[in-house]
Amino acid sequence: MNNKIKKNSLRKVLLLTAAFLPGLAVAEVQLKDISEVAGSWTLESVSPSLTKPKIAENRVWEFRPNGVIVTSGFNRHFGREDTQQFNYAIVNGRILADNPGRPGKKEEFVVYEKTADSMTLQGGMEGFYFFRKK
Repeated sequence: MNNKIKKNSLRKVLLLTAAFLPGLAVAEVQLKDISEVAGSWTLESVSPSLTKPKIAENRVWEFRPNGVIVTSGFNRHFGREDTQQFNYAIVNGRILADNPGRPGKKEEFVVYEKTADSMTLQGGMEGFYFFRKK
């Protein structure tokens, strides 16, 4: 067999294997620019993995076109309503955001799944973030 056929066969085996292993992403959604996430999204839940129970949330994340995220609503970590604002950018197809609680530190988010009205991010301190378009 030539190398091209071997590579295609290996790729098919990896994709099939990934499809049957829970929590393993087959491929991330590569963002081209901010416009692909801009707008208001309701964070419905978070989870440390795809196979663990989801923790209910009810916060709004507004991805502004100027590279600012504004989060608002009940913050279960603080036990009260709050609003936070921090910068973000699209770098190498991923969301790179300032960590509002740790100045100078960044958090990276991979877009795990995205449709017109839903988005799942992987990364940050929670693991997986499940959003609905507002």
